[in-house]
Amino acid sequence: MDSVDFQSVQTQIVEYLRKVCGGSPQGNDSLAMIGIDSVAMAELTFELEKRFAIKIDDDILDVDSVDELVQYVVARKEGMK
Repeated sequence: MDSVDFQSVQTQIVEYLRKVCGGSPQGNDSLAMIGIDSVAMAELTFELEKRFAIKIDDDILDVDSVDELVQYVVARKEGMK
């Protein structure tokens, strides 16, 4: 996995979460703690699919933290190569 890819994905996700939830989300913050409820998760899923050109399925619901979300997106991008 290219660390530049990871860094880029992380930066974009944190910026999006900051815009949607406010504050300064950190990698180990739980999505629930920063305000991602079921409606926000649906919007986040749509945004991630559009922004990163990936397909997200129900296993996104197992993602608990910002870091896990970044790793999920990077893994999805890697799987499409």
